[in-house]
Amino acid sequence: MSLREIRRSAGEPPPAQKAAAVTLRAVTFDVYSALFDTLAGVTDALAHPLRRRRVDSNPRPLARAWRQKHMEYLLIATALGRDRPTNRRAIERSAAHTLRALDPPLSADELTRLGDAWEHLPPWPEAPDVLHAVRARPLVLAALSNGDEGMLHTLLARLPVRFDRVISTEGGPFKPHPSVYAKALRVLELSADELLHVAGSPTDAMGATAAGIRTLWVNRGGDAVVDPRFAPAHQGPDLRHVLPILEGESAPVAQ
Repeated sequence: MSLREIRRSAGEPPPAQKAAAVTLRAVTFDVYSALFDTLAGVTDALAHPLRRRRVDSNPRPLARAWRQKHMEYLLIATALGRDRPTNRRAIERSAAHTLRALDPPLSADELTRLGDAWEHLPPWPEAPDVLHAVRARPLVLAALSNGDEGMLHTLLARLPVRFDRVISTEGGPFKPHPSVYAKALRVLELSADELLHVAGSPTDAMGATAAGIRTLWVNRGGDAVVDPRFAPAHQGPDLRHVLPILEGESAPVAQ
């Protein structure tokens, strides 16, 4: 089924029948920051290898370092452009780097299990209700993520809603490279002003904004973008801030 058919089956009238001010046709969500609490999930995943080595310390600082090294790996891989790295490789190599001082070193099986943990992350508490509210509207609901496609489908299956499209960077540069957002618009058959992107990180928020896409940054830490030229149109501390934007800009719910 094409994207136009999905929108039509959801009860969306043809564009000519809508008011000119109504522009949004789809919402894309970042996955590992906006929809899921990756830090909590990887903190839990680290508990077992640390206990096995009798390391009696809070795993959260290590989890935060792992997450930071993972994001650093993605940015470096995109900048160098020397191969076609996968997110799974980025996850495992950043874990090996972060935990390189463990004795004995991480085994191959332990690295695999740490990677598998990214398929079982906890969603943010408000995510199910917000996604239900978005799903009830005549909008295309999509994920736009640096994750590998197979891992994303496994993780998103934990949520109580169906996504129309799962757009992965697998095989190409990672966010915030401009090609990622161009791919989203191409796959969704939209112009930039017809899409709302929900970002979970400042780099994603800046990348989508630079691509001309209206962006909500779920800014849970009260951070700020490093370059104010690419500050997103909207910010809020949780996913519930998606809903007022849709109330003002999307079509009414089909009756």
